[in-house]
Amino acid sequence: MLKVGIIGAGIQGVCNALFLQKKGYQVILFDRDEPGNAASYGNAGHFSPYASVPLNRPDIVSDVPSMLMSSRGPLALKWNYVPKMIPWFSKFLLNCTNHKMMHTAKNMHQILDQSLLAYDELFEEIDLEGLVENNGILYVWNEKNLKK
Repeated sequence: MLKVGIIGAGIQGVCNALFLQKKGYQVILFDRDEPGNAASYGNAGHFSPYASVPLNRPDIVSDVPSMLMSSRGPLALKWNYVPKMIPWFSKFLLNCTNHKMMHTAKNMHQILDQSLLAYDELFEEIDLEGLVENNGILYVWNEKNLKK
């Protein structure tokens, strides 16, 4: 029997482990926390295959300073780590163009578009009554919310 190790026990890691087990692999999940307590916890258990707007948006660069200064912002930074992250951050900035963003969004959409069917396949074998609801989503913007 082939053995596979998966790093990360969030929704992606757990689903990949289940699919591989169904194919006959022996799977070990590695995570420093309990399953679902890291990145998957932050999405509040929301399956969002439509969310293919990548992080490398050109306007993100102007948002970073305010994110870093806000104690409630989405970006936290250990300041003593800044020198080590400069090479990565430089590469990230070079990828914050409209062309690169659209390339990433197109490819993310192709992957995410299949995800709900894949979840349904996994969920067929599990009693999820009262745990998963398929309600869709609605976004509403007004001029105040739009960047110009």
